[in-house]
Amino acid sequence: MAIDFCTVGPNVPHGDALPFTHIVFLMMENRSFDSYFSKLPSYGVTDVDVADDSVTNPEPGPPVTYVSRYHETRYCIVNTAHDWGPVHFQYDSGNMDGFVVTNDPGGERAMGYFDQYDLPFYYWAAGTFAMSDRHFSSLLGPTWPNRFFFYGATSWGRTMTPDTPPLNETKIVNEMSDAGRTWKIYRDGTLSFGVAFGPQYAGTAMSNFFADVASDSLPDLSILDPSFSGSGQDDEHPPTNMQRGQQLSASIVAALMSHPAVWKKTVFIQTYDEHGGYYDHVPPPAACVPDGYSPPDYAFDRLGVRVPMFVVSPFAKKGYVSHLVTDHTSITRFIENRFDLPAMTARDANAWPMLDLFDFENPPFATPPTGMPNATPYPAEVDWCANNPPGTGLP
Repeated sequence: MAIDFCTVGPNVPHGDALPFTHIVFLMMENRSFDSYFSKLPSYGVTDVDVADDSVTNPEPGPPVTYVSRYHETRYCIVNTAHDWGPVHFQYDSGNMDGFVVTNDPGGERAMGYFDQYDLPFYYWAAGTFAMSDRHFSSLLGPTWPNRFFFYGATSWGRTMTPDTPPLNETKIVNEMSDAGRTWKIYRDGTLSFGVAFGPQYAGTAMSNFFADVASDSLPDLSILDPSFSGSGQDDEHPPTNMQRGQQLSASIVAALMSHPAVWKKTVFIQTYDEHGGYYDHVPPPAACVPDGYSPPDYAFDRLGVRVPMFVVSPFAKKGYVSHLVTDHTSITRFIENRFDLPAMTARDANAWPMLDLFDFENPPFATPPTGMPNATPYPAEVDWCANNPPGTGLP
């Protein structure tokens, strides 16, 4: 049941006082902030909290050894552990030292990171527009419950992937419909994540998103899903080549920027459902318990591991890095704040809706910026992934 109160304050702009019409949201898979963005300072983004190359995680012995972070040169890597139990062990009461051992054998791969050569579009987007270095997944666990938190500001007690959600609980798309607002789910593959809630959330092909941009007919809320499986998989979930997801993201941004009538009234938000087992050095903070659901072992009283999040919009502050704590329910709250929707749980009711990332009075990018780098996957890495098993251990 929705909660009929707002906690962002009476002087915070909301509803039609905000000068944009469309929210476009893309959630990718399984990458931590440090695994993607720890080299932002060398790219020129210095006001950002990143892991030092000297940090380590232990590899149990005997004898005990320590694994340092390293530049990952393989674009297809064996999947890393990110289930409810292992992630709590990775967190280890804030020590952030369980990433290698929970990924053994070959657990060193959890300490790898990419840089601006590997992720040129993402580094450009993060450095040009606005981003956060304090955006966390919503719980210390895997994909499904974290995506549930975006949709419903709770996982309804669920902690596993896959799991069966209660089909009749209120979700952000139901709130949109109840308020007379439009929404669509666009999927790049054969399935949307939303179909877990029922066939009415199966979505439509991603090609229709590009058509709707071209015809200036986007809904109020667009939820974009990458392809989660098959030969076209581009969700960035290991062992998938992460540059394929980067290419999808760049194509979305390029479409928005190339249609001025759409660009001037749109906010694009991208994040990752959870860290996927990759190292991050920032201990997740305590979190507001969303509701009365309680798992038998741990509680929903702490955010998950930090993940990348950036916004692309004419209203995004230029080169801004937010240090305010947010999680996926902050994106939910941002949607609720724009369309005057009630909160669904105590979590989104108390979530900061990310408004510090924007300048609505003087849009910094009323004219889209130039210089967006090519995001086509590197042919040599595509060939490597096609002709080698996914990497594990150290390169």
